[in-house]
Amino acid sequence: MSNLVCVKTFADRLQADMTRSSLEANGITASVSANDRGGMRPDLAFTSGGVKLFVIDENAAKALEVLNDDVIGDE
Repeated sequence: MSNLVCVKTFADRLQADMTRSSLEANGITASVSANDRGGMRPDLAFTSGGVKLFVIDENAAKALEVLNDDVIGDE
């Protein structure tokens, strides 16, 4: 059975959703979780640990590789 693991935490949902899209473009299913009342209270996400990006544990290494490539490509 697969478990979800958090591969990155963001300050806001927009960044998390954009990164999720990048992972999914690379064939990695990902999900975003935040305690922000569905985006209506973004301040709650910040005070409760941020917006978290999850993948299944089997894809964590590949996801981190994609995330690192995206950061290096942005510089």
